[in-house]
Amino acid sequence: MDLRSSSPELLTTGNPARRIVAFAIPLLTGDFFQIFYTIVDTFLLGRLLGINALAAAGAGAGTVHFVFGFVFGLTGGFSVITAQRFGAGDEEGIRRSIAASLCLCLAAGVIITGLVIPFVRLLLVLMRTPAEILDNASSYVIIIMAGLMVTICYNMLASIVRAAGDSFYPLVFLIAGTILNIILDIVCIVVLRWGVPGAAAATVFSELISAILIVRFIIKRYPHLLPRRGEWLQSRSELGTHLSLGVAMGLQQSIVEVGNLLVQAAMNSLGALTIAAVSAAQRIRAVNMMPFFAIARAMTTYTAQNYGAKKMDRVYKGIRQSCLIVIILGIFIALLNRFAGNQFAGLFLRDNAEALAMARRYIQYTGYTVFILGIMLVFRSGLQGLGRTRAPVFCGVMETAMSILSALVLIPAYGFTGICLVNPLSWFASGIPLYIAFAVFYYRVPKAS
Repeated sequence: MDLRSSSPELLTTGNPARRIVAFAIPLLTGDFFQIFYTIVDTFLLGRLLGINALAAAGAGAGTVHFVFGFVFGLTGGFSVITAQRFGAGDEEGIRRSIAASLCLCLAAGVIITGLVIPFVRLLLVLMRTPAEILDNASSYVIIIMAGLMVTICYNMLASIVRAAGDSFYPLVFLIAGTILNIILDIVCIVVLRWGVPGAAAATVFSELISAILIVRFIIKRYPHLLPRRGEWLQSRSELGTHLSLGVAMGLQQSIVEVGNLLVQAAMNSLGALTIAAVSAAQRIRAVNMMPFFAIARAMTTYTAQNYGAKKMDRVYKGIRQSCLIVIILGIFIALLNRFAGNQFAGLFLRDNAEALAMARRYIQYTGYTVFILGIMLVFRSGLQGLGRTRAPVFCGVMETAMSILSALVLIPAYGFTGICLVNPLSWFASGIPLYIAFAVFYYRVPKAS
């Protein structure tokens, strides 16, 4: 069976910009629903339970993002190999890749959960989490970590479907899970009055439902790609191939989150009011970043499929056109933040002028410079789709170095202004090794292979 001729969803034909945007739109829509959930979550915590509840979730989020960063990178790396085999039309290779990915994900879920949960409270104490929010922050992280296996499996299964070139159906399940999450949030926080732990419990249960739905979909839509009995027995080389790329991408993400943890610790020392202001502003920052991350994920699949199909001219053209799209989006987002930033911040922070003013400043700093992130993500995703891991890891190292500099120098010296500068400086520094690595690759590999 020739997958390249039988799968109209493959990204190896047609105008690169149109195919990338078309593939990215469902991803962007999915991100919007996820951000909408976080906005509702933040609104409920901040407006109904107060500044301390919002600060507790924000303080716990740093630890969650650290673990999830590795998990998302790991599953993303596995799916790059699957996408390359889709592009090459290797159906047996696809099934073996799926089997290897799922086995490795289950092992990773067990190991990470066992390592993290016992040390959650200690980590939060080391991060100088204020005493008045420590209990809630600890409960929030522990509940999320208890559902880590569900998160890993859902993301891996969704990545497999996207590797096939289908970004629509993962969106459907994401929307269903998001709507359920919002409903459960209201039930747990408003009706049952479980407070901050209720928000975490709602997240875990909704992801479980989404994972069940996507399993049923894969069984019905892609039965020919389900691993056969003998294909579950993996060779060392197959597992090693997946681990080398998955762990590299996971480390790239977690290295970044190490820096973010240090920034979180430095920010925690400034008090619950600052934590709440930044937590609220980061919801708007996440909205600003959504289209860039959607394009980046589309670029990973696009590059991997075209590299597998040996169409290097399409790879280079796709990267050029994606950069142009990113610049146009960056101008639009900068203008939007300039004229509507105050209204955005006011959604979450009520009756506290100081917190509102800090949130507005943070939104402006990140909104005006987010195009730098977009360009960096295009090159990082392109290199990851090509199977190049060193430069993306150095990208994470550069971003972490800038975060460490901010935590140790900028924030102690300039306070809240230092917090606002963390992202723009990190985005700029992390792009340097990517641009160098891509230039080297471009001159070594001809357009036609």
